[in-house]
Amino acid sequence: MGAYLSFLFESQHFHMHISSLLSKFCSFLLAGSFLVQTESIAQNNGILPLSGIRYFNEGLWVKSIDVKIDGALLLSNRLPLNKEIEINLQQPAGFTEDNNRTTYAAAEFILVSPKGEILSKNPNLFLRNEKTGFTPKDFKVMSLKFGITAEVMKTNLAGIIKIRLYDLKGKNQLRLEFPVSIARPGEALQISKTVKPITSTEGTLGMINGLKAKNMLVFIDTSIKVSPKMAYTSLGISSIEGSSIAGIFQGKESFWVYDKDLNEIKITDILLKQVKGAMENDNVDYTLKIPTRLKTTKIKVYTVRFRWESPDKKQVIDVVTTI
Repeated sequence: MGAYLSFLFESQHFHMHISSLLSKFCSFLLAGSFLVQTESIAQNNGILPLSGIRYFNEGLWVKSIDVKIDGALLLSNRLPLNKEIEINLQQPAGFTEDNNRTTYAAAEFILVSPKGEILSKNPNLFLRNEKTGFTPKDFKVMSLKFGITAEVMKTNLAGIIKIRLYDLKGKNQLRLEFPVSIARPGEALQISKTVKPITSTEGTLGMINGLKAKNMLVFIDTSIKVSPKMAYTSLGISSIEGSSIAGIFQGKESFWVYDKDLNEIKITDILLKQVKGAMENDNVDYTLKIPTRLKTTKIKVYTVRFRWESPDKKQVIDVVTTI
């Protein structure tokens, strides 16, 4: 074993019990609970990493949702003006088919300001397919394409894109809410073709870009003494390659907590973290303790999102877990 450098920030009372953590980690491995996550959103409501899109499956669902610009995956929610933006819905399901297996789908697009003013509206992005429908071959990926102009945004620097995918022959629908901010003229877009999932526990979806990570352990931690009334979501990301202890500390960290209806909960407690690495290489172990809920609360299901990005915004870790 090489010598290790270990740094603790935010509180001297935040002690990591490494032997206990390793024991829990091994137990998860033996139980087969670790898996390579894809961007599958199954049939539940939730939030996507990277874009922060909230999705509500109301009879319709898709395997995954990608936001792309120039054929590359968008790593954030900052959108450019006067450029085509594409949202791909992979393998949509829950639609009514006719005898020829034709599906009739529609997609309503609405852009609203932070105050709720409708800035732009398109009743059906699939208008040209409204009468002919989609064949099974055409229905593997549904591509929603749109652009935003300065004239549409007026003086607004942010907004919410609301998309409602619905069945023209039934009542099922899938709703997307995409909070966006507008990129400055000349601002480099956060896009990439090398985004990868992080191997993690069930119920967690982590994406990483510009780095590599071995896996991630997620669990609820009620042993933190900094705020003894709080239960914390613990994210342990191991063997990060492509950065360093200093590099991780220089990055920007953000976290959000949502209730079962995906409404954001304002958390005043601080994020706790530990970063450590071996002196002989640049592998880094990164552990976060995210304040999530009071230990005494009767509500037990929360969605937690954590995001880290390097100062140049090219390296990103974005994790969403329902816990």
